[in-house]
Amino acid sequence: MIVAVLLLSAALGLQQASCIELNIIVIISSGIALTTIGESEFSWVGFTFQALAIFFEAFRLVMVNIILKDLKLDSLSTLYYNAPFCAVLIGISCGWFELSRITADKFTLPFCALLVLNGFMAFSLNIASLMLIKNTSALILSLAGVFKDIFLVLSSVLVFQTPVSLLQYIGYSISLLAMNLHKEYQKNKSLGGPTSSNSPTTTSSNSPTVSRNNSNSNSDLQGQEKGSLLPK
Repeated sequence: MIVAVLLLSAALGLQQASCIELNIIVIISSGIALTTIGESEFSWVGFTFQALAIFFEAFRLVMVNIILKDLKLDSLSTLYYNAPFCAVLIGISCGWFELSRITADKFTLPFCALLVLNGFMAFSLNIASLMLIKNTSALILSLAGVFKDIFLVLSSVLVFQTPVSLLQYIGYSISLLAMNLHKEYQKNKSLGGPTSSNSPTTTSSNSPTVSRNNSNSNSDLQGQEKGSLLPK
């Protein structure tokens, strides 16, 4: 998804993508893709749905970036306009795929409390994501998703004792190193501004001296003119 967000942002003029940044993003995506090599339960149907989900999620993030920065909306207002459409689409999907399996006996007190807590966490996550996009970009949010994936893997290992192969460790290590490289690239890019910023200071600091020299030369000329007018 990181590559898709970068390409869409560059295509819509939201971000100027250089060759160095594109290579770093490809390295990050390659490290993530390395963790899926050797998957025993590979499915082309699942792969197709995942590819479509990546494209639409990348397009959504870029559109949210346009709303936040071009239309100058805050995070809560963006969520106010965005949430109803998402609720309608999710409700249609829920009614089509899961409504028949939802029964009244499942709505116990622990289930309702967990459902409310889940909704509160989703709301907080949406607000945090929108604030991150507003202050940075959609690409940074996509890069932050790599840390989420690594945290999920570590949580699965610690909680559910899920086995992790050596290839997955190598893939996530490559992604982390490439993300650190991207951070240094962005830092150097932000510091590498125009070098002509010191010229106004130099001019302003020298301007009093120049004005004093001009005033002295004018006074000397006036003195010479008065001296020539005096009778000899």
